Parts: sequence; C-alpha cells; structure tokens
Amino acid sequence: MKINKSNFGWLFACIGLFILLAISIYLGVSGFFFKTQNSYTTDLKLGQTIEGGLNKNQATSMSLNFSGDFLPGEKLPQIVSVKNSSDEDLFVRAKVFIYNSQNQTQEINVIENSNWSKQEDGYFYLTDLISKEQKVNFCSHIIASEDFVTLSWKKYIVTFVFETLDSESDVISLWGINPIEII
Repeated sequence: MKINKSNFGWLFACIGLFILLAISIYLGVSGFFFKTQNSYTTDLKLGQTIEGGLNKNQATSMSLNFSGDFLPGEKLPQIVSVKNSSDEDLFVRAKVFIYNSQNQTQEINVIENSNWSKQEDGYFYLTDLISKEQKVNFCSHIIASEDFVTLSWKKYIVTFVFETLDSESDVISLWGINPIEII
C-alpha cells in the first residue's frame, strides 16, 4: 500500500487506535482499575466517642473505621450522641450500617439508649422531641450480626445517619410513624 495524502488520515487513526488498545490491555491485565485494596479512611476510629450536630429537615452522617478482626455478635463499645444545633424542636430518626469492600451495605445492631426505639423499617426513632441545644446519646455499643462475615485484613466503615424533621412537619406522612407515640 502506497502512502499518499488520502490514506494518511486512516493510517493515523489506525495507529492511534492500536496504541489505545495496547494501553487498555496493559491496564486491564495489570489490574490498574480493579485493585481490591480498600482505601476506606475516616478520622474516627471504633471506640472513640463521636458527636454530631443536627439541623432541621436535614440528614447528618458520621462514619468511622472498622477493621474486620472481630467476632460476629461481639459487642464493641461505641458511644454516639447528637446535639440539636437548630433553633427548633426536632423529630429524629437514625439508621446504622456497614459498608464492605464491594460497596454493599448491611445493617448493624446497636445497644441504643432508653429513649430510642427500633422499628420494623430499620430506623431507630427518638421517642421525644429534641429541643434547642439538647444533646442525646444514641448508643453505647455496636453489634455486628451473626451472619455478617468479615475478613480480618480488610477495613470496613460503620456509618450512622441521622434524619430530622422540625416539629411543625407532618411526620406521619413523611416517615409513616409518629415517634412520640411509640410505646
């Protein structure tokens, strides 16, 4: 094949595609995009007391590092509390889960304080309104379920999500439950 001006564009495109294919094969074989090493890091570690601030009609999340070298069902000390930073009384609910290395979540049990109640939807509801500047403890321990299998050399993240509604909101239509009426 003789190279002339009409074939030069095609030749350039073919060489460019060949180089891109070679790079793609190299990165695919070397696992560049598929590394299994977890890079989950937070400033908080299991066992440290954590406190989060709540604002009206918002969700707040707190996450902490969790290594896999524990026994399923083991109680691990973790004090978590929240403080109302808004100027209004708030309804509060919380959910706790673990992220694993495949970015899947699994719920985790907690030993909640007496003013919290876990419901069928998986949320823990504060059974009182939290007033301005009031601080409430959520839990004292976390417990991974018996069927959650972890690997001791991997890192996981435990995440606490707190959702709030102001006292003027229609909490039943939004959450399907009135936390104050929980018995």
